[in-house]
Amino acid sequence: MRVTKIELKNFRNYSHLEQEFNPGAQIMYGKNAQGKTNILEAIYLCTCARSHRTGKDIELVQQGKDDYDVLVKFITDKEIEEEIRIHYLAAISGDPLRLKPIRHIYHNGVRLERVGDMMGLFNAVIFAPEDLQIIKDGPSARRRFLDLLISQLYPPYFQDLLQYQHLLTQRNNLLKKLREDYTTRNDATEYNLNLAVWDEQIANCSARIINRRQDTLNEINILANEAISQITGLKEELCLRYKTVGSVSRTSSLDEIRELMQTRLQDQSADDISKGFTGIGPHRDDLLFTLNGNEVRPYASQGQQRSVVLALKLAELLLLRHRTGESPVLLLDDVMSELDSSRRFRLLQTIDKHQSFITCTDLSQVLHECGSDASSLADIVDDYSIFEVDNATVTEIPLQY
Repeated sequence: MRVTKIELKNFRNYSHLEQEFNPGAQIMYGKNAQGKTNILEAIYLCTCARSHRTGKDIELVQQGKDDYDVLVKFITDKEIEEEIRIHYLAAISGDPLRLKPIRHIYHNGVRLERVGDMMGLFNAVIFAPEDLQIIKDGPSARRRFLDLLISQLYPPYFQDLLQYQHLLTQRNNLLKKLREDYTTRNDATEYNLNLAVWDEQIANCSARIINRRQDTLNEINILANEAISQITGLKEELCLRYKTVGSVSRTSSLDEIRELMQTRLQDQSADDISKGFTGIGPHRDDLLFTLNGNEVRPYASQGQQRSVVLALKLAELLLLRHRTGESPVLLLDDVMSELDSSRRFRLLQTIDKHQSFITCTDLSQVLHECGSDASSLADIVDDYSIFEVDNATVTEIPLQY
């Protein structure tokens, strides 16, 4: 895939932008806070309707405006021209048609009914400083990384996530009512039967989610292990493990996971009732990363953590390309300054097979010496273009040959 054009309206610091792009690497340089990252954010938004920086659409709207519009035109590897458009309208007090925020998503001009319908239509992988949150933050950041990737690979998975959240909400509401009623009623048989119905449905949905996460993480583990050896030049062993309900292993079948989940939900029902929420399930699961046998989060250095995240992103890139048959667009947001010269060089080596967008404040981070085997990006990729970004104005700079 490659992006041919983007159009932005009232998005971040852009009142209006129409910009065409070329095959190969797109180097976007300029001072901080000029709008470089906003372009990458807009492109990534069209993969999953979610920014890599915020989960709130209102934060993407230009100050003083009440909507934003993002359009990404792209060509698939099969040379098919397509486009994704997202139009968000913020709530306006006193306007009966805008009492709640509205988001419209279009594919080739046709409005999509659900966010899940856009999954897998346009694929991009972003590597940004915020990605260190995968390591440093809590389990939700790691689940989000895995869930977004799987949703691009297997769009029905996104519907499973939505269904699970609905079922979880219903079960938690029942648990709260049971907790209240247990103090005034001796006979809770009716509610227990209702709880059993929710347990069965949640177990079915949970099994599909856990099974898909397990399988995908197994694939990522192999690819990330290969990537980290290439990144560091060392024989380091990276291990990714999925932490879920006890007794569920990498080899557990879908039926086994479903039975284990239903049993655990039933066994833990009394504790769940006393707390008023569901204590186990995919919403509580986590990913564990170890490097050479040591857990990455508490023990790895800052450089090692960056290498692990970079390995994960490269594994994501390779897996998407392998599974979809399309080369995802690669978005590198101000990461060159975060990497030493050898890691920078090895990262740039991956660019040749993908259209990439690279932001930097200094062109020397990309075009000057990156390692002993190359003098600049020009020696690694066949095509690259340079764009200067200054105060939400994008200008293509002619190359000097």
